[in-house]
Amino acid sequence: MCDLLSQLLSGGPADTAEVSADVCSGCCRSFLPTVRDWNPVIASRVWSCAEQMLSASNDQQPDHDHWMQLMMQAERCLPPVLPDEEDLPLTSTGASDPDGSRTIEDIVSVLPLPSQRVGRVTQWAVGVTTAPRRAATLLPCLQSLIAAGWAEPHLFIDGAVDLPAPYTELPRTYRQPAIGARQSYYLAVVELLQRHPEADAVMLVQDDAYWPGSLPVREYLEQALWPGDVPGLVSGWCCTDDTCDVAGWHHRKTPWKFGAVVFIFSRDAAERFVHDSAMKTACDSRTDNPSGGLSMLIGDWAARCEVPVYFPTPSLVQHLGDVSTIWEHSRAVGVRRASRFLGDEVLESRPP
Repeated sequence: MCDLLSQLLSGGPADTAEVSADVCSGCCRSFLPTVRDWNPVIASRVWSCAEQMLSASNDQQPDHDHWMQLMMQAERCLPPVLPDEEDLPLTSTGASDPDGSRTIEDIVSVLPLPSQRVGRVTQWAVGVTTAPRRAATLLPCLQSLIAAGWAEPHLFIDGAVDLPAPYTELPRTYRQPAIGARQSYYLAVVELLQRHPEADAVMLVQDDAYWPGSLPVREYLEQALWPGDVPGLVSGWCCTDDTCDVAGWHHRKTPWKFGAVVFIFSRDAAERFVHDSAMKTACDSRTDNPSGGLSMLIGDWAARCEVPVYFPTPSLVQHLGDVSTIWEHSRAVGVRRASRFLGDEVLESRPP
């Protein structure tokens, strides 16, 4: 019996804190976990239990948000699987397709443009939020983002982060001491709006998003935005649970939950976001949970303010923060992994 798991998973299945000798030994070989700082073995067990509880519940049950928060915290403590070196983008100069072999039509062939679109995006304000991680993901994130078409994203650095050598000259904002994911995100939207008064779209990317850098994603989005009849909020990310049978852009009918990996705000939506009093309060660094539940917070705001949310299947990005297997006897972590990724499907659709 693990005392820490008993404390963390109170209310879960009766055997949830029982661990084998192998699991206990693996935990002891890692760093010493605490209630707030979990090693990968503890995080894996918490994630598995939370997923089990969520699968047996629904949105209306009183403990649903509790288990969702535990699952999201567990994912933040799990080590990422980084792409293989040969899978990294070929360039970091801002060119989306260095050899000219990939076109928008390649993307459209697997992710059709929305049947109904309104407005047009020609000017971008792009930021990347980053914070200290045990396994850094910022380098592949920036490599792939720049190769996909955004040459000079603004870095919003919450805490002590070592910038990868090729990108130390990117524009950046430091927050020392760290203020937490919620307020860092909120202030990033505020700053992007002020720095880029001409921007039609405000895009915030978390530092564990991986783009198909060999594809002209920026050019594609400038044709695809905005889906529907009102410019609103678009996720570039689609997790396994949200994946649809039919490829294309889909309107989220219930509040967004799984991941703020990439959000693109119309300018009007971004301004409504930063001026919303409830959002200001929720993102205050003095709240009890300054880093938790960001994606659900944004989803609740969009639902309350009737801001339409659209997402793609396949996903424009893959989530480096997810892993396939964490422990020999645990389930794969997949609830926030993209089971369909644009980069994979374009490659599969192209003749050799």
